[in-house]
Amino acid sequence: MKIKRMTATFGKLKNSSLELEPGLNIVQAPNEHGKSTWCGFISAMLYGIDTSERDRNGYLSAKTRFRPWDGGEMVGTMELSFGGKDITIQRTTKGTSPMKKFIAVYSGTADFIKNMSGETAGEELTGVTKTVFERTAFIRRPDLKISQTADLEKRISSIVSTGDENTSYTEADSLLRAWQRRLRYNKSTGSLPAHEQALRDAQNRLGLLESSNDEIANLRGTIGRLEKQIDLMEHDLEIHDKLDKRAAFHKLQDAKSAAQSAVEKVNELTKAITKNGHQMTRDDINDVRETAAAVIPLRNIADDAERTLWQAEKDLSDIIAKRNSSPLNGCPEEAVNADISEAKLLEERIRSSKERKPKKLLPIAITVLGIIGIFITSGLLHPFSRWIPAVGPIFELSIPGIIASAIVLAAGIALFFIKPPKKRTDSDVLSDLLAKYNVNSSGKLSSLLSSYMAIVKEEENLRAKRDSAKSSFESASTAAKEAESKAVLKLSPFMPEVTRGEDVLAALNETESLIEQLTHAQFDMVSAQNIYETLSAEYDESQEIDESYLPVPIRNRQDTLAALSRTRNQLTDATRAYDLATGAQRALGDPAVIEGEIQSLQENIAEETRQYEALDLAIRVLSEANSELQTRFSPLISKKAGDIMQAITDGRYEKLVFDKGFDADAKETDSPVVRNVLSLSDGTADEAYFSLRLAMCQLILDGKDPCPIILDDALINFDDTRCKNALDLLYELSKERQIILFTCHNRESQFMAGKIDVNILLI
Repeated sequence: MKIKRMTATFGKLKNSSLELEPGLNIVQAPNEHGKSTWCGFISAMLYGIDTSERDRNGYLSAKTRFRPWDGGEMVGTMELSFGGKDITIQRTTKGTSPMKKFIAVYSGTADFIKNMSGETAGEELTGVTKTVFERTAFIRRPDLKISQTADLEKRISSIVSTGDENTSYTEADSLLRAWQRRLRYNKSTGSLPAHEQALRDAQNRLGLLESSNDEIANLRGTIGRLEKQIDLMEHDLEIHDKLDKRAAFHKLQDAKSAAQSAVEKVNELTKAITKNGHQMTRDDINDVRETAAAVIPLRNIADDAERTLWQAEKDLSDIIAKRNSSPLNGCPEEAVNADISEAKLLEERIRSSKERKPKKLLPIAITVLGIIGIFITSGLLHPFSRWIPAVGPIFELSIPGIIASAIVLAAGIALFFIKPPKKRTDSDVLSDLLAKYNVNSSGKLSSLLSSYMAIVKEEENLRAKRDSAKSSFESASTAAKEAESKAVLKLSPFMPEVTRGEDVLAALNETESLIEQLTHAQFDMVSAQNIYETLSAEYDESQEIDESYLPVPIRNRQDTLAALSRTRNQLTDATRAYDLATGAQRALGDPAVIEGEIQSLQENIAEETRQYEALDLAIRVLSEANSELQTRFSPLISKKAGDIMQAITDGRYEKLVFDKGFDADAKETDSPVVRNVLSLSDGTADEAYFSLRLAMCQLILDGKDPCPIILDDALINFDDTRCKNALDLLYELSKERQIILFTCHNRESQFMAGKIDVNILLI
């Protein structure tokens, strides 16, 4: 069997194709480009998808994992050669089962291949079941290690024995043990324990003859008591029947009244929505509502425009008040600029030449001279004249001198305290000028003028804004009134009493509510009429009703029926027990019958004991035979796998040994020790199980047209040297069967580049 071409809508693949050649095919692609998906597709095309498989923690089933990413159906086609003929197989989704529908035809024709179905295709094409294929030719990381199955065990047994693939030690051992469990299991179940128990029961029956009379008497009393209880409960049921008929009659009358009330309500609502002889409908309301739909938006626009106008007038009023409170209000800008220029000139003159105050030296000198004259002329300095004899006469007392000195002193004092009249200065002029504006400098007057002019400008802008808002408000009000008039006019044929636009929507909503109520009322009317008709069909109004007093039973009908059923069952059980007791009494009354039963049981127990021992012997012999087969198979597969391992590792490992569960031990060439592969590196462990799978492919999956070997990143843990050695082995093997190697590295394609019958695909 050789795969030629595959087309898949499968997982991330969407109508993707892959063409393969008979020899070694190396499919190279980075991670997440669909390599594992193609491998899963090959398995699904051959063996289908197990729809019973379920997702679990850490694991996705194939139907979930490979569900198309675009949400479409899972479909695929595979063209291949088998038995010298080209065939095409196709799988599509059937109902909710992916890849369930299967078609197989000879390529290029519409001729179906007989006896090939979706369930048998994989085994017919590969020669093995899915479990054997996945443990041999389907080589994937990280599942290189092989687990044992019954199908694989049958295949191995056929190699080392008769070639019969229907024989499995596991299945035969399970069958023998099942037969053995039917006889005895855990000392408590099986036919042997049952017969042993029956023997004990028969032996006990002999001791029951004396006590059976008391049991039969008790059962007679129980039966009488239960029959009386049944009579009482049946009487209660008769009362329940009369009460139920009475309740049904009243319920029917209530349903009739409800139906009449529902009709009256429908008529009332119909009358309420009939205007001028016309019954309003939702279409009428929607027609008017379309016209009235513009009323609310236009009214909202008018309200917004009114609020905008109010805000604009308020802003204008605020700015006018701010302008009126300014010291410059009413002052022309030119006059204020002139005052600013004059103030700046005065400030400059004051800074350049400050006015000096007149010094009071003359009054001080005259005052000092007057004081000295008084001292001299008054003789106050006469005692000091002895130190200055020449001027002694001057310091003597002189009345005229004193008077003259006093006059001089008075003149000096007068000149000191009497101020001359002030002259108007630049500072006085500047203060008067700035006082008009309540500022103290030309700079502040300039700032005040700038602020005032900004207020004047803002007032102009706000006045224009107010005028624009007023115009918008008037336009919006007019549009809203026109829309309201149109809505009133549209509604007038039905409701002439509605004359205001603001009442239109309220009238529409009220009518629509009435129509909604009418719809519910009509539904309630139909429902009430149906209930009445149903009850009328079930109950005849003309029959007489027992209206007399009826005592209500303690139990309701359901409890009474349940209790009656239980009591009848108890009566049945008691009657059956009575019959059995009397029958048993009759049976127990004949010891010969019991002794014959005991003898028969003893014979059965002896026979089944011999069968149990024979099965136990068969199980031991089968186990020994299986061990013999394993000793014949293990060297065969170990030798083949060991040769492959030796070639891959350049002779470093000369031997591999596998047990029944395919756990492997490896021996290095120069070492006497055999080690479990789990103690070696991951790469070496992969190489050992890779060797085992290739060996099993050659031993189990042989034949004239063997199936392909599929490898999904199987060489990823091999170093470059061992990878090349493994590729050389695969290349030699590809001369006999198709090899399809999926890899995320480019070393494989580099190693095999230029070789004949090597097909390198980059996807």
